[in-house]
Amino acid sequence: MYDAHEFLRTLAVVLCVAAVTTVVFQRLRQPVGFGYLFAGMIIGPHVPIPIVADVATVQTLAETGVILLLFSLGLEYSARELIDSMWSNAPIGLLDFVLNFTPGLVAGFVLGWGPVAATVLGGITYISSSGVIARTLHDLEWMGNRETPIVLAILVFEDLVMAGFLPFITAVLVGGGGTRVVLSIALSLLAVLAVLAGAARYGPALSRAVFSHSDEAMLLGVLAIVLLTAGGTQALNISAAVGAFLAGIAVSGPSADRARSLLVPLRAVFA
Repeated sequence: MYDAHEFLRTLAVVLCVAAVTTVVFQRLRQPVGFGYLFAGMIIGPHVPIPIVADVATVQTLAETGVILLLFSLGLEYSARELIDSMWSNAPIGLLDFVLNFTPGLVAGFVLGWGPVAATVLGGITYISSSGVIARTLHDLEWMGNRETPIVLAILVFEDLVMAGFLPFITAVLVGGGGTRVVLSIALSLLAVLAVLAGAARYGPALSRAVFSHSDEAMLLGVLAIVLLTAGGTQALNISAAVGAFLAGIAVSGPSADRARSLLVPLRAVFA
């Protein structure tokens, strides 16, 4: 049953702790994101006297933050720039896959696990948190560095690989046959390609449609697009963050500039 009092108390505690953490870590000249992780551990349910026990509420809010963060990251690219970046950085992306997936796979076999469990561990060691890394780059003011585009390209490569890996491993874990596995992967990749193609073809028209001189209308329109895309990709067993990133690619020009400025405070609260 919904408890409004508990929700407001949880939200108040999280925001107070986040505010204190932000001030402390900024004075220490450290990424604020690491401070949030530390704060979550000390007030969460895994300490002797938990301050925040309603983890589900915090997780829902946090997932929204990740969606907005990846959408903001997608605003930095156009569909053509993303495709060109993927082709030019494909060798680096493949090297990243080999260097990070292999240790987890080998560790799983060394621990005596089966091939499926070892593959899952390989996926865990391979994927990076796009949200944490993007926030860290922003906090350290490294977004303008020469190496940052390559780092972001690798993150995007990982997210796109996971768009196929997650449906594959899900179908294997539930005991699906070869046909079901192939169908799940094909459906996921088709969805990603469809969104990319739609962004390339209809992105300018969408950007013009969502643009407004009214802050409220602009913000509501952008939020509707990103949440609908994220929810749609999640329903197809693709990460909602990947969907949000692709939605960001579809918005360009003046609309992207206004979306960045309007989403900064909202993104910060949810993240």
